Amino acid sequence: MNVVRFISIGGILTTIAVIFQSAPVFLPVIGLAFSPLSTLPIALAAFYNISLGIAVFFSSALILTLVSVQETVILLFTTGLLGIIMGALLYRKGILVSILFSSAILSLGMILLTFVLDISAFGDLTNTVSTPLTVLIFSSFSLIYASTWNICFRKFINYLIRIKLTNIS
Repeated sequence: MNVVRFISIGGILTTIAVIFQSAPVFLPVIGLAFSPLSTLPIALAAFYNISLGIAVFFSSALILTLVSVQETVILLFTTGLLGIIMGALLYRKGILVSILFSSAILSLGMILLTFVLDISAFGDLTNTVSTPLTVLIFSSFSLIYASTWNICFRKFINYLIRIKLTNIS
């Protein structure tokens, strides 16, 4: 990939990721529905080129720091990591490996957010149930969420291939 194309695609995907991830800041209620979509541009970038995915991930985090530090932390530990792992592994290692790794990374990110950084991933759930049950809930949610994302992303990439917008190289 030449440098100009790399930077152009990276800039566009970074912009889309920042818009989706910062949606809850500017649209408090409806923005929560758009925030998970920040995984898609990062996954697309990692699908095309792993270093492009990492560049989009970190540049999105850097720009988000100017908008909302809390959204930056959420991107760094959940949606962004899910996008990197999913985009890098789905067509390189297969859907099962991608689901397992992205689920594990998402669970770990949610646990770190909740227990280390004290940003609750599921509201007051962590205050009402025990820690092992919380970890089990996070792991179960992550497996379902990562599976859904991987299946939808695979269908999306197959659609892009069918309309000849991209190819698997």
